[in-house]
Amino acid sequence: MENTIRAIYSRWNDNDLEGVIAAFKELGPKGFTIEYVGNSPLDGEQAVRDMWKDFGGTCTTDIVELLINGDEGAAHVANNLQAEGGVTTLPSIETYHVSAGKLAVRYFHRAP
Repeated sequence: MENTIRAIYSRWNDNDLEGVIAAFKELGPKGFTIEYVGNSPLDGEQAVRDMWKDFGGTCTTDIVELLINGDEGAAHVANNLQAEGGVTTLPSIETYHVSAGKLAVRYFHRAP
């Protein structure tokens, strides 16, 4: 699980959208959802594609800490948004839970 979660972020930083989606599907071969905490869970692949439209190529990520316990993981991530005035880093906590082949991802984040 740890290597696959790390792959999500490294592929994001490498501008490899299909690689990001493939890594999510590796964790959730029977499907995955993404929930921006406070909102309803979304279809995972569509949520990643929408995120890519908004932030692909303009935001890189650094894993500050990644904890794995059984079928669950939690990542503290530094999201580095590129802008005209420089880089703004916003923290997020991102959780991963695998059950019966399905992956549920939850993002706790500060809006830009």
